[in-house]
Amino acid sequence: MNDRFVYRFDAFAAIFMGTVLLVWATPLTTLAGWPLPPSFLFCVGLFLVPWAGFNAWTSTQPAVPLRAAWVHLAVDASWVLGSGALLVAYTPGMSGVGVAIVAGQTVSVLGVFALKLAGVARLRVVRG
Repeated sequence: MNDRFVYRFDAFAAIFMGTVLLVWATPLTTLAGWPLPPSFLFCVGLFLVPWAGFNAWTSTQPAVPLRAAWVHLAVDASWVLGSGALLVAYTPGMSGVGVAIVAGQTVSVLGVFALKLAGVARLRVVRG
């Protein structure tokens, strides 16, 4: 798989999800059934918009810069760990839809993380 495709895909997913969270933070918080305020999802949306830009920039480079790849891995790993923590802390009070949404995006980000990690492993082998 083309490493740059993974970053383009992540850029698209981040801008889509960020926009959804910015526009529908309140109804999504209600739908998820968790006690966190809508501002939490709104702030996640605010983070995802520039994150989409960073992904898009990375995807346009002739080769994925190793430092950028490490930043991506750190953020994606933090996202997965944070999502897992949210599930552990709030699943008892969340709706089934809320659990499915958080678990689904956690698995999706974990998959993107694995693809990016494979790309970094290839970069390190090539660069020695």
